[in-house]
Amino acid sequence: EIYLKDSNWSKAIPVLKTLEAEADYPQNVLYAQSNLMNAYYQTNDYSQAETYAEKVLGNSNLDNKVKSDAKIIIARSAIKTGNEAKAKTAYADVEKIATGSVAAEALFYNGYFKNKEGRYEASNTVIQRLAKDYSSYKYYSAKGLVVMAKNFYALGDAFQATYILESVISNFPDFDDVVQEARIELNKIKAEEAKTNSSIETDDN
Repeated sequence: EIYLKDSNWSKAIPVLKTLEAEADYPQNVLYAQSNLMNAYYQTNDYSQAETYAEKVLGNSNLDNKVKSDAKIIIARSAIKTGNEAKAKTAYADVEKIATGSVAAEALFYNGYFKNKEGRYEASNTVIQRLAKDYSSYKYYSAKGLVVMAKNFYALGDAFQATYILESVISNFPDFDDVVQEARIELNKIKAEEAKTNSSIETDDN
């Protein structure tokens, strides 16, 4: 408990592994496995994190909180290791049972994957739900808006896309990664639009 409280993962992991191997009570084994799942995720050992998440899900009588935690570790680990097919399935499972910030995260990825599949209008519908129902979770709201801008641009509405990206840049300065992504998308759109405009002008001359 002390190691976990201090996020001292290197010391916590061996103790948890001993507990997993030697505990008599199933709830102590589950305690060890769920904390190992988290400890390995925190130390960027995503394959071990996934392994322990699967072990946790193998327990019967899991409450939704523990089940949701395990599913989210699988989803996040899959994203980190580039296994988007696995992440998509795991996030869809998470969305059914999660609440709060985890539900917002799952909904964001629902919109993200729909965008990648070229289902832009369906993606926008999901992102609108994220913005409406989970507006207090600003990080995923901001990330969702960037996806929405990509959708609008793909649907041929450069004006709306530009407007959304500029509003993300000005309204969410605390989220560096999101602002950076918004800037990259905005620059792409401006470069594409400049090409289009110059070709129109050339045609007129």
